[in-house]
Amino acid sequence: MHMDLGKYKIVKDPVHGYIRIYEHELSIIDVFAYQRLRKIKQLSVADFVYPGATHTRFSHSLGVAHVIEALVRDVMRKYRVGRSDLKRYIVMMRLLAILHDIGHGPYSHSFEEFVLFSRGVTHEDMGAKIVLQESQVASAIERIASEYGYKLSDVATALKCENRDCWPFKESIYDAGSEKALFYMLKGAYSADIIDYLLRDSYYTGARYGGNIDWQRISYYLGIRGDDVVIDYRALDAVELLMLTRVYMFSTVYYHKTVRAANRFLGNIMQIIQDRKIIDFDGAIKDVSEYIKLNDESILYNPAVFSLEEVRDFLSRKIPYKVVAEHRIPLSNTKNAVELVENMDKGKSVIETILEEKARGRGIEIEKNKHFFIDTPKLSLNPMLGSEDVMVMFEGGQITKKSIFDFTWFNIPRFAVLIRLYVRRELKEKAAILRDIFNEILNLEEIKSAIEQQR
Repeated sequence: MHMDLGKYKIVKDPVHGYIRIYEHELSIIDVFAYQRLRKIKQLSVADFVYPGATHTRFSHSLGVAHVIEALVRDVMRKYRVGRSDLKRYIVMMRLLAILHDIGHGPYSHSFEEFVLFSRGVTHEDMGAKIVLQESQVASAIERIASEYGYKLSDVATALKCENRDCWPFKESIYDAGSEKALFYMLKGAYSADIIDYLLRDSYYTGARYGGNIDWQRISYYLGIRGDDVVIDYRALDAVELLMLTRVYMFSTVYYHKTVRAANRFLGNIMQIIQDRKIIDFDGAIKDVSEYIKLNDESILYNPAVFSLEEVRDFLSRKIPYKVVAEHRIPLSNTKNAVELVENMDKGKSVIETILEEKARGRGIEIEKNKHFFIDTPKLSLNPMLGSEDVMVMFEGGQITKKSIFDFTWFNIPRFAVLIRLYVRRELKEKAAILRDIFNEILNLEEIKSAIEQQR
């Protein structure tokens, strides 16, 4: 297959304007396994609060391809990269961008949280399986990758790769560095994925925080040194604005109290579907031909699922959970808060156990996950919890590693981690007591000590 970057179709996109889809990419985009992304919402249940948030993994993936091509072109123009190599980088990085979310299940991260994670699987793992096992997708990718000496397995490895050490592309980029740096353009602190989802989610929710992100400035001042991407200090303002946007999108959209309550209700429904074996999720995870049949509509509008009272309540926006208490942790001046959040799952379990015990001591019989739950979301929802470093090149060529906690924006929001207590609405008469108990036990030092005892 000849990859001709002069042959493409244009798509009108509300975020980026006109974006290109190259002719060779249509062999992937136009197959069923990929078109299903049109029926998987990017923000799962966020449209319960933000009615416009019905955009899909399909449009997001095309947007990521558009952004990553700009990043590649801007970086490679700084070095002695020939036309053929530039074309190779554009084709392969766009290919990964287009495919990066192909493994998402119904309702995106909700399905991942309540179905995939419990089985030790991520949407990246499922994406790699689809790439390797779905015949139409695999053959199309193989034709493209083999043109440049790569294998199908290289693409699958890149999709589920969590750090640059497992990145399969390692050749030198002339005198600049290595292809390992390309990892960060897809999955780094200011990657094409993050840039597009902040712009897109902000636009469709109406939150508008992303409206002033100057990602083109980031792209223009991006470079490579060794195995890292580096950002010129002259674009630090744009990077900081992007990070600040992540913080406010988290607190306003991704962790909106009603969005999270709806997410948990959807998780309850998925658990019922599994327990009653209405849909064989295990079989679908093992067999990609079944997995690619799953989308938002195929789950809830399956006749056997649709007949459930819980589903009718869900579709009528009758959410049974209500937040009754919230604790905000000022990360900018509390080291213990960071430590607590990094041990998120253990911390949540400790809080729930203590809450159960103290509630029963006051005559209230409750059970976690049945009558109440503690919500302490972490990445990918929470932008504060990554260990991302940013390599900054200052005047004269000096390169300094900066933690995300070192940026100016970090001192602007006084909190970005929120721990919430949700209870079933039928327990509203006990809400005040449970709130008091929650506030009593939510002492960071006490929780930290309990976590240490569990180790």
